[in-house]
Amino acid sequence: MANPKSNLFFLLFTTLLPLLLLHFPTVSFAQTLFVFGDGLYDAGNKQFLSQNRVDASFLPYGVTVGQATGRWSDGRIVPDYLANFMGIPPVSSILKSTANFSHGANFAVADATVLGSPPETMTLSQQMKKFTGNKNKWTNQTLSEAIYLIYIGSDDYLNYAKNNPSLSDIQKQAFVNQVITTIEAEIKVVYGAGGRKFAFQNLAPLGCLPAVKQANGNVQECVKLPSEMAALHNKKLFQLLVELSRQLNGFQYSFYDFFSSIQNRVIKSKTYTFETGIAACCGTGSINGSDCSANNVCAKPEEYIFFDGKHLTQEANLQVAHLMWGADPEVIGRNNLRELMVLPLDISAILGDIQKAMAAMRSTQSKLESLYDIKKMESEMENQWLYQADKAISFLI
Repeated sequence: MANPKSNLFFLLFTTLLPLLLLHFPTVSFAQTLFVFGDGLYDAGNKQFLSQNRVDASFLPYGVTVGQATGRWSDGRIVPDYLANFMGIPPVSSILKSTANFSHGANFAVADATVLGSPPETMTLSQQMKKFTGNKNKWTNQTLSEAIYLIYIGSDDYLNYAKNNPSLSDIQKQAFVNQVITTIEAEIKVVYGAGGRKFAFQNLAPLGCLPAVKQANGNVQECVKLPSEMAALHNKKLFQLLVELSRQLNGFQYSFYDFFSSIQNRVIKSKTYTFETGIAACCGTGSINGSDCSANNVCAKPEEYIFFDGKHLTQEANLQVAHLMWGADPEVIGRNNLRELMVLPLDISAILGDIQKAMAAMRSTQSKLESLYDIKKMESEMENQWLYQADKAISFLI
């Protein structure tokens, strides 16, 4: 028999919750996207920073859409698709001065890192400085409702693992902690500027990239150290986001498991509509891991996960974007992008009022219990039912 206390509590909760939500009708419908990161998200910034030839500014990059746009793919990248799902145009590179930034801006640059100062790119800190220097382009409300999309760290770990092939566990932990501490500081820069909604795509299994496997000499297996460090980074990053959601009022996040998505597609590529998850579409070497050019590009990029040695094809980007937008919590948590986009900015206040209401309900429940001995009433009803059943049976006999 159902517990009367549980039924009473459930009835009160389901009655009060809609009233509380109606009390806070501040649904935040994000129409602005800010993008930070490296070559996976670069929409053309690299070509404005480099004095040398930028491959992504020339075919075969962009071959699927008919022109090179500075994106490191045969066509569209993840931020392009997410903007489309949000109902806004693709956000332009911040360094393109003639662009329309009414729906946000893309600060990502190929070869970007969290630590250090690599040439002809912008570190995460420099991207954030660029953002704060341009934030007057948008209203405070726009900044607070916007989605802040971030993918960065691959080059930090690839370079560190390449230069330090025999790392102790302590050294791995120390380097990852450095990266995470810097990311935390930069998240707080955006939060201080009004940002509240953060979407992170965690790092890929870096040892499975064609460029990394080809350089290692064993193309049949993923290289252990880079993937190991990426996994450690992902664990620490998720812990950071959970902690920040407790520390910072109104902080909301989405965390997409890109690592598992790529790993699954590399191992079982045909399950996900790809012919191969090992070789890249464009490049030279045993698995096309380097030197992508018009002379060595495949005929059907949509059959490949990787376009070049480090970056995804348009088809792979589309699959990733769909997962980020609407997948379930096994793939993306705490919220997917579709949920994050409409979460009320005052969700903390709503939850606080719900907690107060719950406490009040518990008090009311105690008072009712003091007036009515619910367990005794339930027992008496059950005994009465058994008595009537016995009478009926004796009559039939």
